[in-house]
This record gives sequence, structure tokens and C-alpha cells, in this order.
Amino acid sequence: MAVTSFLAHLQPLKETPRAQPLGEQARPSLSRAPVASPTEREQEAQARAAQITAEAQQACAQAQREASELLEDAQVQAEAMREAAWQEGFHEGREAGQTAAALELQRDQEVQTAQARAQLQTLVDAVGAARQELWNAQEAEMAAFVLTIARQVVKTEVTQNPEVIAHVLQNALRRVTDKDQVRIRVSLPDAAQVRGMREDLLNLMDGVKNLEIVDDRRIGQGGCVVETNAGTIDAKIETQLDEVERALAHALDN
Repeated sequence: MAVTSFLAHLQPLKETPRAQPLGEQARPSLSRAPVASPTEREQEAQARAAQITAEAQQACAQAQREASELLEDAQVQAEAMREAAWQEGFHEGREAGQTAAALELQRDQEVQTAQARAQLQTLVDAVGAARQELWNAQEAEMAAFVLTIARQVVKTEVTQNPEVIAHVLQNALRRVTDKDQVRIRVSLPDAAQVRGMREDLLNLMDGVKNLEIVDDRRIGQGGCVVETNAGTIDAKIETQLDEVERALAHALDN
């Protein structure tokens, strides 16, 4: 642009006419314009040169201004590109950092969760072991306590429920095999009730030849002892509770 402006200001120098040969020269005319002197031509050339120099200087100054503006624009664009690249790298780096931090946090949480589970399992195992140890130390006392409560409950039941002796007798007489001679020993409080059940007992033991009902102070209420030629059936309440106690003790030992 600056060069074009410079060339536009340039004007071609005036061409000096070539001298004609002497033989061909026209005769001088009285109306011919006067020829400029050498001094005038030099002045004109100097003025023209000064004009050209001024125009060249002006074009150079314009070119310098435009070049400076282009340089400033390039610098601004380069700075903008550097800023954009820095921002992009910053965001990418921040995203990468956030991703790495999230992964690290997840790994830490997994480790902490595994440790918490291990500690919880250790605690559960310790509680189970302590409970088992406590049970082993107190199971005998607990069993004795349970049997004591059972004895009290049974004692109350047999004194208040007359059906207890009837059920005990039925279960005992079903085990009788020798029916020639049968003797039933019962407690004093149950003797009258059992004698009133004689016909029912005979029907229960079909084929009994001789049935004897005897009251015995050694027999606790609600229980009985059946004697035959083949052996004795001990159906006392105390005997049954003793069997329960022995079975429970055996289970605890194993």
C-alpha cells in the first residue's frame, strides 16, 4: 500500500526534444516561444527532486505506521493465542487434577470401608466369643435355675389339677407287659381319686387278673409306681424331673 502510494506521486520527467540536423532545421519563425535558460531548468529539477523526496519520506512514514500497526496486531493476536492456550491447558489440567483427586478419594473410601468392615467383623467375633464364654461359665447355673422353676411349676400343677395323676397313670400302665398281678402305689392325696378310677384302669389294661391300689407316703402327689411280676415302672414326678436334669447335664457336657 505504501509503495503504491509512493509510485502514484511520481511524475515522468519532461523529455527534451532531439535536435534536428542542420540541413533539416526549419527556418526560425518570428512567433517561436523563448527557450528557458539553464538556470531555470536546474531550479525546476531541484524543486521536482525536493517534491519527490518529500513524497518518498511521507510514503516511508506511512509504511512505518502501517508496519507498526501490523506488528501491534500480531502481538495482540499472539498474546490472545497464548492466553487461550494457557486457559485451555489450565482447564485440562484442572479437569485432570479433579479426576485424579476423585479417583484418589474413591480409593481412600474403599480402603476405609474395608478397614471398617474388618473392625466390625473383629468386634462381632469378639462379642460372640465373649457371649459363648459367658454361657459356658453360667450354663450350669442357668440349667439348675430352670429345673428349679420347673419343679415349682409342676408341684403347683399337680396340687391344683386332678387330671395330672390320671395322665401319669395312663402313660405308666401302657408300658405294662405282665398283667397277672399289678400293684399301683400312689400318694395319699391321690389314693381316693385313683380308686375311683379302678374300672377305667381295668379297661385300659385289658386282661389284668388282679389290680391292687396302695397309698404310699414315699410317693409324691401326681406320681405313681407300678409293680408287676416282670418289674417296676417308676412314674414319680421327682423321677421324671431327675431324668430331665440328667439329660440336660449330658447335653451341656457335649
